[in-house]
Amino acid sequence: MRKTTSMSLPALKLAAVLLLAAAAILPAAAQAKAWSDIKYPALPAFPIPKPQVVDLPNGMKVFLLEDRELPLISVTALVRAGANWEPAGKIGLAGLTGSVQRTGGTAKMTGDQIDDFLAARAASVETFIGDDAGSASMDCLGQDFDAVLPIFADVLRRPAFAQDKLDVAKVQANAGIARRNDNVGGITGREIAKLVYGADSPIARQTEYATIAAIARQDLVDFHAKYYHPNNVYLGVVGDFDSKEMLAKLQAAFGDWPKGPAFDGAAVPYRTTPNPGLFFIEKSDVNQANIVLAELGIEQKNPDYFPVQVMNEAFGGGFSARLFSNVRSKKGLAYSVRGSLGADFLYPGMFQAGLQTASSNMSRAIDAMKFEINDLVANPPSDDEIRRAKESILNSFIFNYDSRRKILGQQLSYAFYGLPADYLETYRANIEKVTREDVARVAKQYVKPENLSVLVVGKAADFDKPLAELGTVTTLDIAIPPPPAAGPKVEKTAASLAAGKAAWQRAVQAMTGGKPFAPAALETVSSIALTQPMAMTLKQTSLAVFPDRRRTVQVLPMGEQVTVLDGAGGFVQMGPRSMPLAGEQLERTSREFARQLTTLLRYAGDPGLEAVAAGKETVDGVAAEIVQITYRGAETRLWIGPDGRVIKQAHSTMNPATRAPGNAEILLSDWRETGGVKLPFKQVTRFDGQEAATATIESVTLDPKVDPALFAKPAA
Repeated sequence: MRKTTSMSLPALKLAAVLLLAAAAILPAAAQAKAWSDIKYPALPAFPIPKPQVVDLPNGMKVFLLEDRELPLISVTALVRAGANWEPAGKIGLAGLTGSVQRTGGTAKMTGDQIDDFLAARAASVETFIGDDAGSASMDCLGQDFDAVLPIFADVLRRPAFAQDKLDVAKVQANAGIARRNDNVGGITGREIAKLVYGADSPIARQTEYATIAAIARQDLVDFHAKYYHPNNVYLGVVGDFDSKEMLAKLQAAFGDWPKGPAFDGAAVPYRTTPNPGLFFIEKSDVNQANIVLAELGIEQKNPDYFPVQVMNEAFGGGFSARLFSNVRSKKGLAYSVRGSLGADFLYPGMFQAGLQTASSNMSRAIDAMKFEINDLVANPPSDDEIRRAKESILNSFIFNYDSRRKILGQQLSYAFYGLPADYLETYRANIEKVTREDVARVAKQYVKPENLSVLVVGKAADFDKPLAELGTVTTLDIAIPPPPAAGPKVEKTAASLAAGKAAWQRAVQAMTGGKPFAPAALETVSSIALTQPMAMTLKQTSLAVFPDRRRTVQVLPMGEQVTVLDGAGGFVQMGPRSMPLAGEQLERTSREFARQLTTLLRYAGDPGLEAVAAGKETVDGVAAEIVQITYRGAETRLWIGPDGRVIKQAHSTMNPATRAPGNAEILLSDWRETGGVKLPFKQVTRFDGQEAATATIESVTLDPKVDPALFAKPAA
């Protein structure tokens, strides 16, 4: 028997309505032969609520927008400050200030106490400083607003900048520097900005270990004091509140904040002349080429901003855009492809067209991208392309402003950057009135194929043809400069060089007894007890073939790991898998080899080895002379005792526990004679003051028989 169901009266009424609606639509749809024949009514008006704007007597500009839908309140402050105005020698200062402003707490509460207080209320207070604006935000339940606001105000006005939190933030910043060459997309974005804006422009410059090391707590205090004044602050509040009551609370929290000097940040400098050419960065551990073509774009305030937006949508905005349709779908050269003429608030954005493609498609991909860029100028988007682009922009417009929080954020930003108060209200009309002629004009005016910087990042050996066949190639160096030497700066004078050389020769005499020490190779076998980054014991065999080859085998609980420097490069192998040593990893491994005590002893008389006296210090009750030695670009410091023995060695290197640059100290003891030379058989290593490893040498062999195959990279 067929099972039947009954329908309620309300459901029947709803079904009838839907059928009538379908009946009204179907005839029109049935007559359409293409999607473009279907006619839709004009988009309805989209009223955008306006916030109440109030200027406090001290110059703070307040934006209030009530939203009673949920019992939540959100506060956002924008501050005229940013990395664009930090000193060139202390790049990273703004970012550290923005981070430690929150984590470092205030005079009333530590950062950890603030964490606990906010967590108990499911609230948050965050701070950040970007390129051209500082920000602070607060989110909480309406019932907790009165308790959280004083903390937010204190963090914004009176941060403590606790030293211990600054130390943590600097470690995190250094870890970011250490990893910045890991991601090919990050490399491409960073380096193309340098090519377009200039490497010295605040827009493109980057933090380095040295600039982070140069930043002290007082720098954060001074940066905050210079820029954080109420007349530099735009404060927005949205949520469940009464505007009159909220204004009174904000006046109580910020009204006594004295007005400060007006913001005096200079215009951001950048390269204004084109930088055309073909540029290359070798990254041998990837199998795709990352390609971007770029030049200067326009500013957001440019009256051509709206036709440019329509052009961008037709060129690279979506599945029907030219780049996606032609480069990805028809030619199959990329999974994703992008392209647009960018705009920024305080300076021009960038025109960029880019993609990732298989290394074997590199030259075809460049040709395809160049063709599309030239074609954009020579054959601007058609009427159909313009219509689709405008419909895409207009149909998605509402989703950018579908909450009062988003609307307030946009109103706050536009006011902060000096755009008209009715910018949102007129946005749709400005897009609607863009014509095909407008798009053709801006394409010809702003897209200049002859000015493009073309950047390729990838493994040259896998490219379909040599880059040089495409034009003159400029190879860019992205090696990360090493951290500053551990300890205070050493002044090089005739006296310090002479004293350093004498102390070093005394150490050499103590180790060799005045006899020549020039082995062709040296092998050591050691047992190492690790405590960081994890506790384990391993066996290590290290074979050095002078001057520049080394093979280290570590037998770990999870298997055998081999690290090889072959004189030209290097690789790491674990089991059947091997990876090349490249970039900073290769340089760091090479520096470690160059600063080993046995290497320094082997080349003690090399003219390229420089020894500088760096003062005196007592180590474990023994008075020692400090000598800074530089060899093959690697710096290290030796503490040499009265008997000529090296008591301690220290240098800057990667801390394996934090994966960030730090200081390594090696305490040397248990000196024994082997093969006519005295060497320390016990070495205790500390990273940033924390004990990390104890190595005990089991054997030393001078001039062992060396099989060249040990340095050959395994076949793929």
